[in-house]
Amino acid sequence: MKTQQTGFTLIELMIAVGIIAILAAIALPAYRNYVETAEQGQLLSNMKTMEVFQEDFFLRTGGYAVDLADAAAIEAAIGWEPRADDGVTYSIANTADTEYRVTAVGPSGLTLCRVYPANTPCP
Repeated sequence: MKTQQTGFTLIELMIAVGIIAILAAIALPAYRNYVETAEQGQLLSNMKTMEVFQEDFFLRTGGYAVDLADAAAIEAAIGWEPRADDGVTYSIANTADTEYRVTAVGPSGLTLCRVYPANTPCP
């Protein structure tokens, strides 16, 4: 009586590994792009909220709060604080009498800079 062997051959396993590698090569860049887009959205949302606090500060004092190097200084000057301590660094710098520049650097190194109140990217 012959015994029948069951299982996968080496060729079949190599083909399966090759297919998985191709799928991973396609999926990983798409996932990284998704994560970067989500981080950018979070930074922009926080910067827009900061703009509201800056406008309130402008209405009360007649000028924007500038030269603020970190979240603690921003909180002390205009009352804004980030929703969570997630490793993002914020700063506000003066660009002109009627505008200011907000820079946010995410934990992954993603840097966003906007000029407000025009809400345009930094030059």
